[in-house]
Amino acid sequence: MSRFTVLITLRRVILWTTATGAAVALFLIATLPPRPSTAIDRAEDVEETRTVRGAYHVHSTVSDGIRDRSAIAEAAADAGLGFVIFTDHGDGTRQPEPPAYIAGVLCLDAVEISTDGGHYVAIDMHPSPYPLGGEPAAVVEDVRRLGGIGIVAHPYSVKEGLRWTDWSAAVDGIEWLNADSEWRDESRLRLLRTPFDYLFRPAPALAAMLDRPVETLARWDALATTRRVTGIAAHDAHGGLALGEEDGRRIGLPGIPSYRASFEAFSVRALLTEPLGGHAASDARLIVDALRGGKVYSAIDGIAAPVRLDFRARGDGGEAASMGDSLPFGAGIVLSARASMPSGARLVLICNGREVAESSSGRLESSAAAPGACRIEVRSSGAPGAPAVPWITSNPVYLLAAEPGPILEEPVVEIARSFAGATWRVESDAGSRASIASTDDALRIDYTLGAGGRSSQYVAAVSDVTPPLPEYDRVLFAAQAGAPSRLSVQVRTHGPEQRWRKSIYVDTVPRRISVPVAELIPVPGAGSLDRRSVTSLLFVVDLTNARPGTSGNLRISDVAFGVAR
Repeated sequence: MSRFTVLITLRRVILWTTATGAAVALFLIATLPPRPSTAIDRAEDVEETRTVRGAYHVHSTVSDGIRDRSAIAEAAADAGLGFVIFTDHGDGTRQPEPPAYIAGVLCLDAVEISTDGGHYVAIDMHPSPYPLGGEPAAVVEDVRRLGGIGIVAHPYSVKEGLRWTDWSAAVDGIEWLNADSEWRDESRLRLLRTPFDYLFRPAPALAAMLDRPVETLARWDALATTRRVTGIAAHDAHGGLALGEEDGRRIGLPGIPSYRASFEAFSVRALLTEPLGGHAASDARLIVDALRGGKVYSAIDGIAAPVRLDFRARGDGGEAASMGDSLPFGAGIVLSARASMPSGARLVLICNGREVAESSSGRLESSAAAPGACRIEVRSSGAPGAPAVPWITSNPVYLLAAEPGPILEEPVVEIARSFAGATWRVESDAGSRASIASTDDALRIDYTLGAGGRSSQYVAAVSDVTPPLPEYDRVLFAAQAGAPSRLSVQVRTHGPEQRWRKSIYVDTVPRRISVPVAELIPVPGAGSLDRRSVTSLLFVVDLTNARPGTSGNLRISDVAFGVAR
C-alpha cells in the first residue's frame, strides 16, 4: 500500500470517527434528562411558612461520608434546604451531637444501626447503655424504649446484607424511596449514560435513575392499615461513589454525585406546628415532632417545581384531620387534596394500597369508603422510571374503625418442667470467664468477657435437658441485671451450632419473661427446631450487645418450660 493510500485511509478513519463522535455527542445532548418543568400551583393559599424542606439519611466523615458536617450543611444551604438529618453508622451508644444551625441549615444527629436483618435508623434516641445490634426486633424494641423514632433503611435493597427481613417488628417508619437502592438496580447502559448526563444536569441526572419502588410502597401501604407508619424518601447521601465497605471509611470518587446534586434531586417537606424560630433545640423538636406524627411528604425536585400539597379529611360533624392524623371512620368522611401540577400530571388518592380516585385538575375530593390509611401521589407524565416514580408522595390520613378491636388476653401458662434444682455450668471462649452461684430456684452469673480485639467472646450458663421432654411451647424465667443489658436465651440440640435464640432485654428491676419457642431464631445452619430434640438450655452474653472486656452480673430464677392452655 502506497503512502498516499495510507494517508487517504487514515483521513477517512479520522473523519468517520469524528463524525460518529459528533453524532453520538449530539444524540446524548438531545436526550439529556429534561430540566425541572414548571408546575401550575393549585394550592396557592396553603400556609408555607410552616413547611420546611430538608434532607434525611445523610452520611458524613463521622462514618463513611466524604465531607464533614460543615461542608454538607453548606451544600444543603446552596440547594435551598432548611434542615439535614445525619445518620452516620453506629451502635447507638454515642451521645448524639446537639442540634445546631450551620450555614443557616438546621442539623440533626441520628444513627444508622446494623442488625442481623438490615439497617434501622434511630432519630431522637437517648444513648444506649450497651451496643445495639443483633436481631431486628430487638433493635426496634430498644430504639423505642430509648425514646427514638425508628425507620427501616433501604428495605428492599438488591444487596442482601442491606435488605430488611423482619416485618413482624413494630417499626415506626420506612424509607419508601432510597437513592442507594435506586442506582443498584439500574441497567449497565443507564449507569454508563448517567456520568454524561450528570456533567450537564446533575440533579435531573440523579432523578432519572429513580423508579417507582413497587414492592416497598406495597409494604408501606399494608403496614399503614394496622398502625401509623411514616414513609420518607432517603438520600443515603455519601458525597461520592464508594469503593470501600458499607460500614467502614469510604474511599471513592468525592463529589460524584455531590451532596448538593443529591439534595436538589429530591427532598422531604416537614409540616410544622409553627415556623422555625432560629433556636436550634426548639426548632429540632418541631422537625422531630413532624416525623413522629407522619407530617412529612416527599417530592422529586429534579422533575418539577414549585412543590405544594395540602391533604386532609373532614367528617360531616366538623371533625378534621390533616396528613399524619387519625379520624374515626364513619359515613360522611370526605378526603380532599390540592397540589401544584406539572403539565399532564395526575393527582391520585390511594387507600389501603388501592387507587380510589384521581384528578388532572390539581384538586380532588372523594368520600371514604372504608377504614384504613389513605395517601396522595402526584404522578407527572414526564417522570422517569419504569414504572415511573411519583413526583409527590404524601403520608397517610388514618381512618380508624369505629368498632373496638378484640380484647387480647394473656394465655394461661402451666409449668411443663421446672429447672428447680437443675445443675448449671459455665461455657465460654478461652479469654472470658464466669462463675455461677445457684440455689434451688435461682442462679447468679458473674462474668467478664475477654478483653482485646473482637474474637467471638461469650459466656453462657448451661443446663442439660434430660429426656423424655414434656409438651411445652415456651421458656419461662425471671431475670434482672446489674446494669441494663441484653441476654440471649438459647436452646441447643446435637452439636454446638445447632442452636436457636431470642434476644431479651434485662433491666435492673426483676421481671418475669416468657419466650415462645416459635419466636426462637435459628443460628445460621441450624434449620427448623424439633423441640423434643432439645438437649440444653442456655443463657448467653456475647458481643452482639456487649464489648470486649465487659463485666456484669445476672440473676435468673424460676426457670421452666411452660405450655399455654
